[in-house]
Amino acid sequence: MTLPSSDHPTGPLPSDVPTLQAEVMRLRKTLHEVFQEKNLALRLLRRMNTDLDGRVRGQTQQLSSLHQLITTINASLDLNQVSATALVGLRTLLNVERAYLALRDSAGDIRYVMVQPSDTRSTPIHHRLTPGAGVVGRVIDTGRAFVANEARQDPGLFRELDSATGLETQSVLCEPLGVREHIIGAVQLVNKRSGAFTDSDRAFVETVAGSLAIAVENARMYEEVQTQLRALERAHAELVATQAQLVQSAKLASIGQLAAGLAHEMNNPIGIILGFAQLIGQRYGDEKLKGYAAAIEREAMRVRRIVEDLLGFARQTAAATTRIDLRQTADEALNLVEYQMTKENIRVHRRYSAEPAWVMADPDQVLQVLMNLIQNARQAMPTGGEMTVSTWSEGSWSLIAVADTGVGISPENLERIFDPFYTTKPVGQGTGLGLSVSYGIIGRHGGDIQVASQVGAGTTFTIRLPAASKQS
Repeated sequence: MTLPSSDHPTGPLPSDVPTLQAEVMRLRKTLHEVFQEKNLALRLLRRMNTDLDGRVRGQTQQLSSLHQLITTINASLDLNQVSATALVGLRTLLNVERAYLALRDSAGDIRYVMVQPSDTRSTPIHHRLTPGAGVVGRVIDTGRAFVANEARQDPGLFRELDSATGLETQSVLCEPLGVREHIIGAVQLVNKRSGAFTDSDRAFVETVAGSLAIAVENARMYEEVQTQLRALERAHAELVATQAQLVQSAKLASIGQLAAGLAHEMNNPIGIILGFAQLIGQRYGDEKLKGYAAAIEREAMRVRRIVEDLLGFARQTAAATTRIDLRQTADEALNLVEYQMTKENIRVHRRYSAEPAWVMADPDQVLQVLMNLIQNARQAMPTGGEMTVSTWSEGSWSLIAVADTGVGISPENLERIFDPFYTTKPVGQGTGLGLSVSYGIIGRHGGDIQVASQVGAGTTFTIRLPAASKQS
């Protein structure tokens, strides 16, 4: 065997060179294609990442908006605020033209109660739906959501709402509001501006509707509790007022019996004092003695007037009732004292109702009460002021009020002004029986007297009597 000579180099034969070059070119081409595919894959991957990041950001933003909306809805117990917050949020977040809320009322009827348009604040609306009518009616009856992106020709739409709002429904998404397996209403979104309603929109509204239904139910229960509380407060106030009237009536009755006995016992000695005082003034010419006798007679007469007031206070006889117009009785009282009040710089305003203020009452006794209130008002304005006498009607009552701009009554005195013998006037200017007698007279006529006063601003006494018909 002959070995190759070391003088010759090793390697491919010259005839193999083209083949090797072709293989190199093929490998280079393959590598280039691989690099191109790699770059394309990287670009696709970056694009997918960007899209995915955008979707994640969008979903995160939507979840954040959803959480914020639900938190805001649950933060209030006011039905109008809850409804408005939900509709504003849904219209804004889903970019729709209108959002409506429909609820069942206490009778089970369905009513559109609020609308959130694009150009104004949420406002109440009043459109009643018959059961099963329209998209909302069907959704509430079936408890299933409804979506239609081509709704123009849908015969089930409530077109009256379009007529009322001036908006043509083109697409609609309606979701029921359910609480403990009871459907209480529905929320309806109309005309999405950017494309069609999607499954994502449907899921979003469904989540909001769940929280909205609970918030609406809580708001309704809260409103019902508040209504009951207000009714209880009114009942309690009426009970307190009734108890106060009963206490006052019992007080007047017991003191009236005492006053009647005292008055009769005092009449005889007063008569004797008056007789001797007059006798002294007639028989003796001494001027000083006459002055003493006149003083005795004057003071005895004052005591007699007090006794007469006591008898009037104690008198419990039935009133001689007839139909009278409080406006006319007020005129009679004012005519007696208006000239004197003008001299005292007191301006009188007569603000009577256009219609007669009819009551069944004893005209003399009502006149006595009005005179007492008018005189009290005069005395409360020693430097002048304004007195207003008003009449009006409230339901089954006729009312007359005497108001002054005088010194007013302090709160501690206001509680006692109807007590017999209680007076804030100086000694010799009042017996403390006028308001007690007036209170008793009005009470026997089936009415009451109320007083409101502010120190330094004035006082208003209001008489309330059962109204009488024109034919009484």
